[in-house]
Amino acid sequence: MTERKTSDVGYMNPPEHTRFKKGKSGNPRGRPRKREDLNTVLQRVLNRKVRVKDNDQKLPIQDALIWKLRELALQGDKQALALQRRIIDEADIGPSAEEMLRERRELIVKALNAWVSRRYDRRMKNER
Repeated sequence: MTERKTSDVGYMNPPEHTRFKKGKSGNPRGRPRKREDLNTVLQRVLNRKVRVKDNDQKLPIQDALIWKLRELALQGDKQALALQRRIIDEADIGPSAEEMLRERRELIVKALNAWVSRRYDRRMKNER
């Protein structure tokens, strides 16, 4: 009779027909790419350069949007002004809204104190 070649099959020794073939990868397409998150896509889009209508220069979209927002705010658009204020607050560029309120209150208090002192001085002169 013909002798069959028997190979041991078991732990860490799979059957020959299921083993990887020589020269072929077990993962032919490789590891799938990581899906881009929203911030990455947004940064890529905002960093693209576009030609601005008034100038011949190219600016990143991010800069062009900020310039347009500034224009609208200067024209008196209240929503644009509020959005610009929020961007400045979140970027910690300018004084915060709380600081502006505190400064405004201090100015009002100084003005009231000056007004009261002027009234008091007038009253004192009239009583003499």
